[in-house]
Amino acid sequence: MSAFDEMVRPSLARIGAPGDGYATDRDTYWGSGFFIAPGWLLTCAHVVGKGGAAVCRGESALSVTWQERTAAGAWEPRGGTGTAAVVVPRPEGAGPARDPWPFPDLALVKVTGADEVRCLWLGDREAGPRTPLGLYGWSVQTGELGIRHGTGELAGSDARALLLAGSLPIGGLSGGPVLDLRHGSVIGVIKGRRREEGVAVPVTALYELLDSREAGRVVREVLRAHDLHHASLLDTPSPYPGWTAVQAALPGHSPSVSGITAESRTRLYGHLAQLPPPAGAGEVVHLVEDVKEQVRGERLPSLVLRNVRTWREGAGLLHGLRTLQPGGGGTLVDLDAVLLYAARVVRRTLREHAGEVDAERLRAFTGWIAGQAAGHRHWAVGEAIRALLEGTDGAERGDGAERADGAEWTGREERGDGPPTPPGGFLGGPPGGRPDGAPAPNGAVDVLSRGGAADVPSPAGPPDALSAIGAAEAPSPAEYAGATSPPGPTTARPPAGAPPAPTAPAPTAPAPTAPAPTAPAPTAPVPGGPPATATSEPSPAPGGATSEQWPAQGAAISQPSPAPGAAASRPSSTPDIAAPAIAAPDPSPPPPAPEWSRAVQRDRVASSGTRTDVLVRVGPATYGRHPWSVQLIYDGRDVTPVDGDDRGVRAEELAGVLREPLARALNQGDHGEHLAAIEVFLPRKLFDLPVDDWQLLPDAPDDVWAGEDDEDDDFVDERAMPLGMRRTVVVRDIRRNGPPPSPEWRRRWKGVLRGPLTHGTLHGRPPAEGHPPGAPAGGKYPYYGALSALSDASVPVYCGPVGSGEGYAAMRDALRSGHAVVLWRRDRHDHAECGDFHQQAATLLGLAGHADGLHGPVRDLRIRLADPDTARAHGLRGKIAVLFDPPDRPPYGTETMRPPPLAAPGG
Repeated sequence: MSAFDEMVRPSLARIGAPGDGYATDRDTYWGSGFFIAPGWLLTCAHVVGKGGAAVCRGESALSVTWQERTAAGAWEPRGGTGTAAVVVPRPEGAGPARDPWPFPDLALVKVTGADEVRCLWLGDREAGPRTPLGLYGWSVQTGELGIRHGTGELAGSDARALLLAGSLPIGGLSGGPVLDLRHGSVIGVIKGRRREEGVAVPVTALYELLDSREAGRVVREVLRAHDLHHASLLDTPSPYPGWTAVQAALPGHSPSVSGITAESRTRLYGHLAQLPPPAGAGEVVHLVEDVKEQVRGERLPSLVLRNVRTWREGAGLLHGLRTLQPGGGGTLVDLDAVLLYAARVVRRTLREHAGEVDAERLRAFTGWIAGQAAGHRHWAVGEAIRALLEGTDGAERGDGAERADGAEWTGREERGDGPPTPPGGFLGGPPGGRPDGAPAPNGAVDVLSRGGAADVPSPAGPPDALSAIGAAEAPSPAEYAGATSPPGPTTARPPAGAPPAPTAPAPTAPAPTAPAPTAPAPTAPVPGGPPATATSEPSPAPGGATSEQWPAQGAAISQPSPAPGAAASRPSSTPDIAAPAIAAPDPSPPPPAPEWSRAVQRDRVASSGTRTDVLVRVGPATYGRHPWSVQLIYDGRDVTPVDGDDRGVRAEELAGVLREPLARALNQGDHGEHLAAIEVFLPRKLFDLPVDDWQLLPDAPDDVWAGEDDEDDDFVDERAMPLGMRRTVVVRDIRRNGPPPSPEWRRRWKGVLRGPLTHGTLHGRPPAEGHPPGAPAGGKYPYYGALSALSDASVPVYCGPVGSGEGYAAMRDALRSGHAVVLWRRDRHDHAECGDFHQQAATLLGLAGHADGLHGPVRDLRIRLADPDTARAHGLRGKIAVLFDPPDRPPYGTETMRPPPLAAPGG
């Protein structure tokens, strides 16, 4: 029996109707499953569904049988009662489910008496084509119920399914594991077979259930228990071979493939499982991209959308990371990246969830990271990683105390006046995580704290598990991340206390001459983001306008709050946490360090100023259908596609069709305090599309809100709110952004950046005249002259829709004359309200001051307008829409990757 068979067998179970489970010839056998956490079985929903609707709802039990090895080495059956906790999708009503069962076809079963069962290891990355596979499950193919094992390879994928070649699944294997034999991890759940290929559900579908409000809590609990279970096995004797030990000998974990050992990865995941989960995919993806930029020296956002939901998945994205070098190849830097990532996760947890995590567990985690940093082959890299952890033990020092570097400790180094760290700090105390050295309760902290600072030998001694790559493999600075420093020694850092090496006096150099200051080129501000720079100093906004300075009719808008995720008075690269400088360890010259580690020491814990926003593109109609796409834009330049449909949909269908891809994109873009802005590129006829009123959840029926249960989660679900009430939503012209920007457009954009913004009318008439019905257009360019005569800082305002009639013609001329910012009222209304609307718009522009200050007041106004009583009490009018259309965002000429067209039948 192979090592894999030995590991899989105690985790493999058969599922059937309630019974004793021991008489295999009398079992009502439904299918297979496997344990992924103590007491938790993963299988297919259609296997559980054979018991009927009551079993799927958890109202009726099912039997689960597995095997355990006795002291004599024999395999004996064990049984327990299972209850379905998650079945996705769950069959509707009492009738039979569809055949085949729809994806994801997964179920989690809680099993009594299975708390000591060994569990399989879930993969943390997607397997590539032709990956060798092992298929396991229970079968009666030979007439006798027993465990069946076959081998094959990953042939590819089809939609959400994995396609399997080689040994194909047979009846009874449904719900069994698909094992990646290169990495020793489960990558799928057997679903069934077609004529010539097997079909499996990728294990990543289990992570997707974290988004489900019904199943997410259970799935998160199970995934956390999975990682803690495997971490606990590292120091527990067992008659079974350990996953970590077997994985260490597999080709997928060789030093040439990854610098991260199987043991280190298991301990890391155990530590991450103790932390509060990330708020969304954006939290994880941005940390990953920040770390990749540090170790590679260049930011290259992924062209593949990574919808990760756990800290574990983020670490998995860094495995096998290499530096970028011409011609391919590159040095492995995944160890550096993963340690940096772990340290950043700790800092974020301290900053945002200090009261939600046990202090001892976090101390154990930081101690483990510091220990790995102490044994790093490049001591400067270790210093950079430890720099991220500095301040995590600062709570034991009171305000005004002296820091180790002699500076005054204010207690607010961790991001202004952020939350303090738990008492006692996180790096202090003896090894093991407890200040008194006593065993941690349940062994959880002791298990995870192994390999910390106390367990790491000095650099002069043998390397630890994480840094056992060999001195001969240590890259030179020139090989490492494109370092520009001259070649030099790559020896380890001298041990503490070693006598300093003799050094020659450094030659003196003349003091550098400061270059003459140059004015920065103007840049387009991000919608909802910090102010942009311009060739001249921006004029201040009209001083300190408040609600009382609105017009007499009471159109009260509060002082503009900072736009989501940004503040006009704070630069976009504000550091998350300020860390003190590292003192030189000894007078000897340090060995050369990778370029990225020197950058980290210059900007120790600075959070990347990178912000991610969402672009929605809706094209002109072809045969009544509008093609659409959703994209992510990083720092106003790099674009990653999320979804799209070139066939298009009708205008009235856009809100429903775009809801799901827009939610995915926003989940990627939101991170930290940043709410991603939405920039909607539209043809002019759709400028009145109420995107700011769209919701990410379908409209709830009225009776949902009529109940007495105000504690229902729907009541506080932000996705049920209009988009424009939470985040910046602006309109852009899709045709104008095709050719290169015109000189007028660039000039007027600089004007609104400088400000102060002034009020103008889109139709060129006095505001009091409004737009009487049937107003004549008057020539080929009826409004171009008046709009061209407006100053560069003027914002045309229109009291009415612009998708047709006079508004449509006037908007066309506004775009021709280069205007980048326009305000209008997109709803139908009484003509008599136009005077109030123009006065309201003029006050809003005065509050904004310049273009980048516009989004806060607009959002405030939309919030007030959402409540009819508030709007009426303050004399507020209309549904406001904003054209905010900077040139060169993204830069003209950039191309996005697009999938190839579908092949014609037979092509």
